[in-house]
Amino acid sequence: MSQAKVDKRKYEKKNRKKLEKQRKTRTAIKCITAALIIGAIIGVPIGINIYRSIPKFVGDSSLQAYIGTYIEDNHSSELATVKAMEEAKNTEEEATTEDPSVEAVKEVLDNAIEQSEAENAESENTESEDAESENAESDNSDSE
Repeated sequence: MSQAKVDKRKYEKKNRKKLEKQRKTRTAIKCITAALIIGAIIGVPIGINIYRSIPKFVGDSSLQAYIGTYIEDNHSSELATVKAMEEAKNTEEEATTEDPSVEAVKEVLDNAIEQSEAENAESENTESEDAESENAESDNSDSE
């Protein structure tokens, strides 16, 4: 063997751990770089297609039509159950609702009661103020 080969082998043997660490680091960097490149090659066209397929502006009528067909196609069984529950609720409400004239009379009576309570409270306040003023006048006359 030539002297150059001998020196190279001695160096490799002496620095084996350092050289192995460098080799592993290079391998990891190559793998990460390759994964990023492959991801970009696959991901960019897919992302562009997804972005182009999303509508930029959707009018109200077309959006409502799309939502309506989507719900009918995917949730028709659940929709039937909800409609049945709403109908049952509406029939119960119709049975319990009273005549509108009766409701109006109740509302007028409630308003009248509230007004009379407010007037009673005001009259009590004025009576207590009158009594306080008379007491104050009698105290002033006593002190003279």
